[in-house]
Amino acid sequence: MKPNGSGRAADGPMIVQRMTALGRRALDNGLLFRSSSTSSAEVQEVARGYLLLCVFYIHAMIGVAMHVGDNAWYSLIQLKLLAPNVSAFFFLSGMAAPALHRKGPAQVLHLSLVLILLAGISHTIGFLIILAGVGFPTPWDAAREFLKPLLLGTGYSSFVAWFFVVLAVARLFAYMFLRSKPLFIVLIATVTAAIWIGKQFGLPDNIYEWRNWPTATLFFLIGMKLPDAKKIPWWVAIAAILGSILLTLINRHGLLRIGPCLTCDLHFVSQPMVGQYGSIFAYVPQQLLFIIFLLWAAERSAPMLIGRVARFFGQASLPILLLHGWVLLILYPRIFDGISKVETPFLFIAIFSYGLVVHALLYVWLVRPLHWIQMLIFRVSHLSIRRGRRDIAGPSSGETVSASPLA
Repeated sequence: MKPNGSGRAADGPMIVQRMTALGRRALDNGLLFRSSSTSSAEVQEVARGYLLLCVFYIHAMIGVAMHVGDNAWYSLIQLKLLAPNVSAFFFLSGMAAPALHRKGPAQVLHLSLVLILLAGISHTIGFLIILAGVGFPTPWDAAREFLKPLLLGTGYSSFVAWFFVVLAVARLFAYMFLRSKPLFIVLIATVTAAIWIGKQFGLPDNIYEWRNWPTATLFFLIGMKLPDAKKIPWWVAIAAILGSILLTLINRHGLLRIGPCLTCDLHFVSQPMVGQYGSIFAYVPQQLLFIIFLLWAAERSAPMLIGRVARFFGQASLPILLLHGWVLLILYPRIFDGISKVETPFLFIAIFSYGLVVHALLYVWLVRPLHWIQMLIFRVSHLSIRRGRRDIAGPSSGETVSASPLA
């Protein structure tokens, strides 16, 4: 008997129904519809994890662009789209500290001192790594290169130390702004005068990374006032990421004066620092739109495998961020030895996977010494600010530094 084709025709609607059901199950798992109960702390951990994965990838893309040279195109576009979003770290820091202004001064100073010490240990171990591979003409030259960043707060051997310094200052500025506006104005005037005087005496232009302070403080303050991420509808998040991409592509110096241009200044990458925004009126809205999408994606994907992977990194963001600074010095320069100078999808997928796996394995392997480093820093900071001991016993806002560098 020959088939009449009716069975084959009937299979069509069944396949469509199965694919539709599969698609709805995937979407209902958190992409478009509200997921099962997810706490704000869990959303922040997932969001931090996504940002850390982006940091691993961004730093690798810088190396790819340098390795490929004049033929670099896709790596530069990815840098243009991803690199500006570092402000989201400061936003999440503020989101984790909604009651910062109700804490005592000693506790606030203590946590900022912890961050400064983290920058110091990040630089110290990074310098030892460099010293093992690069010699200095004299011991004095080596000592000068080691001490100069510690004294001036810039030019660290580790690529992540600057973040700890900026976050430490942003927390203090946000605290002062919320506690006393007049004192905040006096503080800003004093710091501005000190920076100007320092430049007259030949100190570095970006001493203690001051060019990053305004943006970091702004997003920290906004994060403190953020409503629950569950209130973000899916259509708002999709519109937000599209708007964020558009603003990133058109952002450049003089945007309001000469107008937007999608094909102009493709190599320009905006950064959260004075003089590198492009247009501040494009940069700030672009970051806010990206943050809306990030929080929505973190909340919706938290129950999924990708969300659980991100949460693994987000929960241990402090030690992994420390580790990343040293991985950059040891492993990243060597991953480009022998790879092609042609940009391919395989190259980008391989580099992303490399960063994810290497950081996860190294963290699991080195979790104990990383924990010892954190405990040492907390003990040193306690000795420096004795009055902070009573305050540290129970922070009321849930803000912690031991679990995250963003709090």
